[in-house]
Amino acid sequence: MNYSEVLKELENLVTETYSLWDHNRVGFQWRHYTWNHTMRVRAMSIELGKREGGDTVKLEVAGTLHDITKRYDGEILTDENGKRLLSEDGLWLNEPLTPSRENIVTQLYDEHNLRGKVHHESGAVIAEKILGMYDFDRDFVDAVRAIVLAHLKPMNLTEEQFDLLYRNIENQILYDADTMDPNVGYTAFFRNIHIHSYFAIKRNGKFDLEAYVQGLPRFVESKQAFADKLLTESAREVAYARQDRKRELADQLASELSDMPMNRKYGMLGVIEYFVSQTEDPHFMDQVNHLKEDWIPERQKWIAETETTQAARDGAQEALERVIDFTTKLEREYKGEI
Repeated sequence: MNYSEVLKELENLVTETYSLWDHNRVGFQWRHYTWNHTMRVRAMSIELGKREGGDTVKLEVAGTLHDITKRYDGEILTDENGKRLLSEDGLWLNEPLTPSRENIVTQLYDEHNLRGKVHHESGAVIAEKILGMYDFDRDFVDAVRAIVLAHLKPMNLTEEQFDLLYRNIENQILYDADTMDPNVGYTAFFRNIHIHSYFAIKRNGKFDLEAYVQGLPRFVESKQAFADKLLTESAREVAYARQDRKRELADQLASELSDMPMNRKYGMLGVIEYFVSQTEDPHFMDQVNHLKEDWIPERQKWIAETETTQAARDGAQEALERVIDFTTKLEREYKGEI
């Protein structure tokens, strides 16, 4: 078996599966988000595996497949009082969304009566069945299934249940990586902008940049509990560093409000406005690449050609350096490096 070729086939299967639904947004997810999230979680899992002594091949495969049934998740189900309905494990239940087209994943999903299952359960079954079509040994397939199953943690586990579910370090690692990505660091900031702005525009017809920046410290601190409850020491170390970066960024943005015209043109306020302009179906790497290849070079040219005083050039360059630093670190988070 050529592992590289198999991994590529698995990636293609996941992206094909995500494309079987025609809807764009549901809740806090959008069409491009799920694949971008999958790649970030996989990269972070591999990095944590290196630090914690985990099996990085198992983590690479499990990371690729962990959300393979996520697009079945529709709106969160609620009772007559508006209270969210929970599974037996205390996890949110979603209205199942039927895909517009079929492939082997949807066929297996129907064959094994997975409709209504939370996506970590259905995804574990699908991962097992898909890997069984390749020349992986049984222990490897069973391990990957267990890793996928563990990427959501049931509520109120007994100590014995916890030890059984998370006895293998790989199970802990994928849970940690999946929890970190939407909650701590610049990747979480990116996601929050696109959630907040989308619903603000839908509700009010506009996005209030100043109010958003003023609310960022509350958002950052609301995510500290996620960092504190991660399972591995390496993940907590990464998460605390990412939380500190978000706090520094929130402070920078608050300072940028004192000169909004300049910082909307050259600084992080301008980056937020760029993100918001693309919020219908944002693609993480496309937007990062735009910052690197177009947004920043364009403003470097503006500084050289249109700013007429040294003070203006210095202020603009200082603002742009914040954007360059942000973009570099955002890309490194995507790769699981920091």
